Amino acid sequence: MEKVKIMTSNQEGVIKEGSIAQFMRKRTQLVGFSIERHKHTQYVAEFLDNALDAIETAQWEFNVFKNLSTEPPNINYRVEPWDNTLNKTKPEAILSRLNKILSPLKDLINKEPVALIILQKVEKPEILPDDIQGSDIEMYCFEAFDNGVGMHPVDAEKFGIYLASSKSEKLKQTRGSQGFGAPSAFSDAQNTTGKPITVITKQVKEKKGILQVFYTTGENKKKYTLPSTQISTPFNHGTYVQLWYLNVKYVKGYADEYVKQSALLNSHVNLIFVDPNGEVWLYPRKVSKFPPEPVYTEPHPESTSIGDFQEAIRNTPMLKITEFLTKSFCRIGEKRAEEIVRLSNKSLKSKISPSMQVKSLTDEQINALYKAFISIKYPAPPVNTVVPVGSDVLIDVLKKSLNADFVEAVTRKPTSSKGLAFVVEAAIAYDPNKPELSENSVLYRFTNRTPKLRDNSDCAIWKAASSVNWKNYKIDRSDNGLPKGPVKLFVNVSGPFVHVMFKAQSKQALAADDILVKEIKLALEELGRKLKAHITKHEIEIRKKERSEKLLSHAKLFTKSLTAIIDTDKELTEKPSQEELYNIIQEMVTGRKMSAKIQSSFIKAKDKVTQLTLKSY
Repeated sequence: MEKVKIMTSNQEGVIKEGSIAQFMRKRTQLVGFSIERHKHTQYVAEFLDNALDAIETAQWEFNVFKNLSTEPPNINYRVEPWDNTLNKTKPEAILSRLNKILSPLKDLINKEPVALIILQKVEKPEILPDDIQGSDIEMYCFEAFDNGVGMHPVDAEKFGIYLASSKSEKLKQTRGSQGFGAPSAFSDAQNTTGKPITVITKQVKEKKGILQVFYTTGENKKKYTLPSTQISTPFNHGTYVQLWYLNVKYVKGYADEYVKQSALLNSHVNLIFVDPNGEVWLYPRKVSKFPPEPVYTEPHPESTSIGDFQEAIRNTPMLKITEFLTKSFCRIGEKRAEEIVRLSNKSLKSKISPSMQVKSLTDEQINALYKAFISIKYPAPPVNTVVPVGSDVLIDVLKKSLNADFVEAVTRKPTSSKGLAFVVEAAIAYDPNKPELSENSVLYRFTNRTPKLRDNSDCAIWKAASSVNWKNYKIDRSDNGLPKGPVKLFVNVSGPFVHVMFKAQSKQALAADDILVKEIKLALEELGRKLKAHITKHEIEIRKKERSEKLLSHAKLFTKSLTAIIDTDKELTEKPSQEELYNIIQEMVTGRKMSAKIQSSFIKAKDKVTQLTLKSY
């Protein structure tokens, strides 16, 4: 076969090379930044999730929040409206604004975990097109602060670059991992307003913070209007982000709901949200302990495709095959690695050995090695990679937050699918004294403690919940299959598993994996049984009460006749009154324990009535 020789030429081809930044800058709607009410939520979600991750990292790695009180802090917060006369690129004006928004929290930000989101409507600049000036599109100033771990200067340089993430390379339970969220928010902000992004950050171990004002570019770089400048910050560690964007008019029930639900499953952090109407939503922490840190794990063989395997071989620093297998994947020891090599040789003419150099493997040998690699049964992946909220914490927080008649929770044992561990936990709140919820307000979905408010019916959590026969548990079903009535369901799926199971970059829905759906359904059915027992117990109490009321409705006439009988005995000196006899019957009917005095009167009255009855015969 004749080889094709590629000749160099001054002519350019028709295929052009692009970048992820060029592609995503014009398609931020792919990750949730389209012009609609959910766009406000998407901004809040991206930076609140980052804030919570940063706060937890600060605690896990540096133990910065020491001796937290069991009592939640008393938070009073108000913020000054945005001053449109400020020069937003001057450090003095930026720091003045930062000091204003943090001054109400000066007693908290260096000892309590705090995440603050401020969203304010501001005047639209004249530079915007006339069709936007006269439309219902508004301009918003968005500010986010957290006193988390903060960023090193070298990391701050990468913040906002597509696919630059501290979490994307690790199989670890985090809220985000793809490196698309903040860069897409920055792109949308620039696309819609033409204004730069401001970031102030100080890492725990750094003596000074840094201030940056910049644009992100299609070359996936940052163009600075104010280069990184060292400054003194009003906080010991943390990050502040300020930007502007356009969107439809803000209404309640979206961004505020996201913060509210985040507070439920992140009750170890104080959350504050200021909406464009000036309303301050305060969620003081409800627990004094942080959840334990999830553990990083190497990929499990069951989650490794042929492409992953080939890429791992190309990039491994390991020399020998056995070293590559044991150190690149979990659940593979030396004996299992040798077994993989032995099995691969069954189909090879050119045999390989455990000590053979990885880089010397041919394509045929790599394919045979992979075939043997996936043919072996492995133990399930380690479960210390997942950290659930915990049923006790869920019950405690929901009771404090919802004040419901019945609250119960269950945490399933960790399990795995696609070679990744995960754990399902669910809770239920029921209160017949409260109004019936709408169909879309019954189920609250979370992954790694992060609320999911969109794409409900396309999510594995929704599908599992709607497949439960709620009528078996004395709860009506809506047309969509979810329970109907004054009941709320909460489902959280935790673990690195969720990152490979999201159906889109917006991360709003989990794919309907069979094992995942089964685990969710089992958790909800267990809660259903507990709810049924509660409802049954309540029904029994109601029937008892109805019987008691019926019996007591005749008691007054009966005690009147009984008193008349007792009064006929002239020899009896201590005669119980009609009221005392009624109290005796009332306590007998209702099952309450008699007092000593009433018990004595009861015995005397019973004996006397017996004597009088015998005399009449």
